[in-house]
Amino acid sequence: MENKDSTIMHIDVNSAFLSFQAAYEKQLGVKRDLRDISSVIGGNQNTRHGIVLAKSQSAKKAGIKTGESIMEARMKCSDLVIVPPNYSLYIKSSRALRKLLKEYSPFIEVFSVDECFLDYTNMEKHFGNPLKAAYKIRDRIFKELGFTVNIGISTNKLLAKQAGEL
Repeated sequence: MENKDSTIMHIDVNSAFLSFQAAYEKQLGVKRDLRDISSVIGGNQNTRHGIVLAKSQSAKKAGIKTGESIMEARMKCSDLVIVPPNYSLYIKSSRALRKLLKEYSPFIEVFSVDECFLDYTNMEKHFGNPLKAAYKIRDRIFKELGFTVNIGISTNKLLAKQAGEL
């Protein structure tokens, strides 16, 4: 049963594996930003084995799809930058995200490494209306963690997730 008084936020990291890697590289002082060039996370660049796990917008425009083989992706985009997955980085980034979110509510439900729900019910008195809080959360995530997120807000998890996809 839906509680009409509930306020649920769905937080989803945009192209998570690629965003986590790009934010990490920026911290290291790497000049390129994987999000701004044709790049993918996945496979092995030398052997050209494996699949695309995440892609930049530029790679998407070149027709590269998540789940396709690295070899197919390379055929669509000859200057494609391929970065192997770094799962320990993704877990660390996900934990940092959850730590920041817990400042806004102790009730966080992890959906996956790049998605979670935040129960904002009764938090308005502390952090203001949900929409303004969502913008503040989104901006803090970018400023402090270096990646972007979509945030959907509604009275239940399903609608919050759908709202974030609009």
